[in-house]
Amino acid sequence: MTRPRIPSQNQWENHERRVLKVFARALELLRDGDEFDVPEDKLNRRLLSCVRSANYQLNERGEGLESPVIYEANNQPDADDEQRAKREDKRPDFQWGFIDHSEEDPQRQDKFYVIECKRLGAPVRRSWVFNENYVGKGIIRFVQAGYGYGKSAPSGAMVGYIRNTLAADILSEVNRHATRAGLQKLVVTGDSKGEKDISRLDQRLDRPEVLPTPFLLRHLWVDLHKKGIGDPQSPD
Repeated sequence: MTRPRIPSQNQWENHERRVLKVFARALELLRDGDEFDVPEDKLNRRLLSCVRSANYQLNERGEGLESPVIYEANNQPDADDEQRAKREDKRPDFQWGFIDHSEEDPQRQDKFYVIECKRLGAPVRRSWVFNENYVGKGIIRFVQAGYGYGKSAPSGAMVGYIRNTLAADILSEVNRHATRAGLQKLVVTGDSKGEKDISRLDQRLDRPEVLPTPFLLRHLWVDLHKKGIGDPQSPD
């Protein structure tokens, strides 16, 4: 099995920059909304609406994306998988693709930026611990072959909905769980200047099961707890 070819660095970086800018703006729009006492999947669907609005706003300034965001769709087949892979049955929360015309192999021209979303903060019941599951049922999906999020891509992203607790305390706990899972810690980047209640963090992942490796996982955390996000009704 050959290592997947990385797309044109400039094209990928431009695509990632625009995706993250749209999602940061969308999280601001979500933050300014009302009633967060809803399950995670409903928060994600609200975020989809905010993403569409944010992309419209940014396109007015020439900073959005021309391709549509994909919501709750299965991982797409990878050129290195000759038969249907287990990862094709898994559904990231969001994917945003583009066609890399600099790629000579037509089977590798479709590129997808994957975004997974999870809640953060103190748990409201013992059966679902937000900060632990952010790692074990979120970040880890970019590392394990069975999920294979972001396969053949150099980077991807996680969105964190902060339902309570200070972001600094959440970061300490998330990093503790990441260390226990054999993953590197998240580091605050400082790129969120001017973004309302948005924290940006980066994490380098070594993932030999899901090439390429290393992989850069971006994190966008939005502070919702001031609005009183309530008891979750759905764990996943």
